[in-house]
Amino acid sequence: MMALRSGSKGVKDKNIRLLNGIPLFAHAAKAVLGSRAYREGGTLLVNTDSKDYARVANQYGAITPFIRPASMAKDNSPIREAIDYTFNFFAEKAETFDLFALIQATSPFTTNADLDRAISVFRDEPRVKSVISVTEVDVPPVWCNTLDDTLSMKDFLARELRQKNRQELPQYYRVTGAVRIARWDDFRRSNYDWYFDDSKALIIDRARSIDIDSEEDFSYAEFLMHKRNPIACN
Repeated sequence: MMALRSGSKGVKDKNIRLLNGIPLFAHAAKAVLGSRAYREGGTLLVNTDSKDYARVANQYGAITPFIRPASMAKDNSPIREAIDYTFNFFAEKAETFDLFALIQATSPFTTNADLDRAISVFRDEPRVKSVISVTEVDVPPVWCNTLDDTLSMKDFLARELRQKNRQELPQYYRVTGAVRIARWDDFRRSNYDWYFDDSKALIIDRARSIDIDSEEDFSYAEFLMHKRNPIACN
């Protein structure tokens, strides 16, 4: 599933805004359509509150069997509501699947190889209940802290860290949101919680772990697209 909410404020209509000649979401959609799971009978469903977005999604291979209610498409609407709506839709049709994947529309550098790697984890390790994409952090979290109104740096860093080089610290990772996949039944029983004791990480390199949420992000993605494929972008 890809969730395409209309009315984005940071970047107007960002989900369908053209990036390298096609709508932003279509880059991740192409990764789904090129994946082994899709070729073996998977479905790409777009959950959207917009009939216009639905029409565009159909043009890029997605099914849009319903339009999400506007009450579930507000700025503060949790993605859990959209997921629950999708699960209930299939429950009413008495349809079920082996896996449920949430693919982030604003991660244009996700590839079908990423998805194939994630799916292979479920095939190779039957006990695994979910796979979640992560990437290396830019800054170790132990170098971060809060500040009060005085802006005091007292105890900002733990004493044992103050003389350490970055190379001496462990490698930290952050969740990207680009790819989240879980076993269908386990996911529903957990009330749509992605995190199980038997969850595994899907490491995606930092250069491709871009989530577009601002004009600056969009411009950077355009730059990277041009750098990687200058002929197609001209």
